[in-house]
Amino acid sequence: MFRRARPFAVIGASLLVSAIVWQGCDSAGLREAPLVQFSESGNPAWKININRVVDGVFRSYMPRCIDSVDVGDVVEFRNYMPDIPANVTGIAGPAALYSPNLQAPYNFIGEDDSRNTICIEVGEDGSCVRRPQWSFWRTRFDVSGVYDWIDTNSGEPGRKVVDPYYGTVTFVGVDPNTPFGTICVNEADGSGCDSVCCSSDSDCAGDTVCVRSKVDAVGRCLTPSG
Repeated sequence: MFRRARPFAVIGASLLVSAIVWQGCDSAGLREAPLVQFSESGNPAWKININRVVDGVFRSYMPRCIDSVDVGDVVEFRNYMPDIPANVTGIAGPAALYSPNLQAPYNFIGEDDSRNTICIEVGEDGSCVRRPQWSFWRTRFDVSGVYDWIDTNSGEPGRKVVDPYYGTVTFVGVDPNTPFGTICVNEADGSGCDSVCCSSDSDCAGDTVCVRSKVDAVGRCLTPSG
């Protein structure tokens, strides 16, 4: 239940120029990989939905970008397809993000759970006849900065490059088809998250543009790859 799909090491702070290296069968690389972070206690200040259908539209992540998180806030990730494992993995940021598999029965909320107050189908009498189910993971952000993450079970973080001699796999840049999420944690004075999340290019500074899919209300300001 807590086995990770593959270990990654982050090589660089910028999402567009970062390279994520899979150490393959190298035992030293495996020992250096961060341990899985278990779920925090306490009520989350923010919730991020993974693999959820909203108004008939499947959304890999929602919201895709959050820029109002404060140091010490707990963020909860919910996998609304708990039969399929999701894995929250940081690909850039000031601290590691490594979740266990978000999969039933890990931190599982079923349809009949008393904590489940979400209704997705109402009967003729007005009562709820169907509720969603999910597995969740909570993590506390104690370091300010910009965190980019992906679900490693749904995509790869960029262009795949294989070293012809050693066989080492490296991911360079960001594949525009790869869903990725962003969490920006403010500095103590409330600064640090300007021009990170966006709804249009006008929200971005410098040479960055707003990258988002057609169904995302919020995107991420990134430098075009060319």
